[in-house]
Amino acid sequence: MTLRVGIIGAARVATYAMIAPARAHPGVEVVAVAARDPDRARAYAAEHGIARVHDDYAALVADPAVDLIYVATPPKFHLEQARLAIAAGKALLVEKPFTMTAGEAALLLDEAAAAGVPVFEAMHSRHHAIWALIAGLLPRIGRIRHVTAVFDARVSTAEAEFRWQAGLGGGALMDLGVYPLAWVRAIAGEPLAVTAAQFRQERGADAAFSADLMLAGGVTAHVASDMAGPVKAQMVVTGSLGTLRIDNPLAPQRGHELVLTTSAGTESFSAPGSQGYPGSYDAQLAAVAATLLDGAAFPLAADDPLWSMRAIDAVRAAAIREPASPWAVIA
Repeated sequence: MTLRVGIIGAARVATYAMIAPARAHPGVEVVAVAARDPDRARAYAAEHGIARVHDDYAALVADPAVDLIYVATPPKFHLEQARLAIAAGKALLVEKPFTMTAGEAALLLDEAAAAGVPVFEAMHSRHHAIWALIAGLLPRIGRIRHVTAVFDARVSTAEAEFRWQAGLGGGALMDLGVYPLAWVRAIAGEPLAVTAAQFRQERGADAAFSADLMLAGGVTAHVASDMAGPVKAQMVVTGSLGTLRIDNPLAPQRGHELVLTTSAGTESFSAPGSQGYPGSYDAQLAAVAATLLDGAAFPLAADDPLWSMRAIDAVRAAAIREPASPWAVIA
């Protein structure tokens, strides 16, 4: 049995997050695409060997030869496009961040549940086998006290780049910060409070942010992202008995290291691929396919996208933007 995928949005992210993993998976095939500009969709399909192009999103979700809709457009449009797919009874994989707000995420998940439609967020990094290794090492550092998680990346300043357009769901918090927030949540649970938050504004969007979190059991966390780079993806977990540093929890397939330091000394570890697939995007698609084709349990909770957006909303709510300063702080 083959899982047939239709892509909404002729997007760059789909080339490495869906098209390449589908080619590596014998049970998945990308069969159709649609974009706001039909000419662009046709050029995209020709470039990537996609058999069918639909003139609009409604036609794509209605295609009986499509089983899964992958939404690869800017976050501003996720809710509207996902609801089209739900109404058509199609399973959904929605790019991160899932929606613009937690309210939108709750609405989308409620409608999907009522319709019996499976919905997943494309939080690829959480599907890599590195997380099983992290889980196995954490007991060795004792009770967790603090987590620091950072993801910086240099984002193109091209005029058409939506990530500099806050109205489309761009900005450091939404585009980059969703990852370190997800890592902290995986390690220490859902944030109870945001005790401080800072945003640096550029070009009409938050170019950088940082936030301090309070979590259950007195655990604290610091998360940050910067769209000016240089590239850095790292998490450090400090416990009562030592520390665990994870270099590149974002895309471990591009190189990573876990460094455990305790009173016994320092050890270095690395993780294999997951489910026979070397990369986080491959493992994510394999998990979606296993759930839809074989009835396997999905590795992340069904409401994880909602909690992801709640964390983003909490950071946003804690920040006060002051025009007199490039940084705005509340504490």
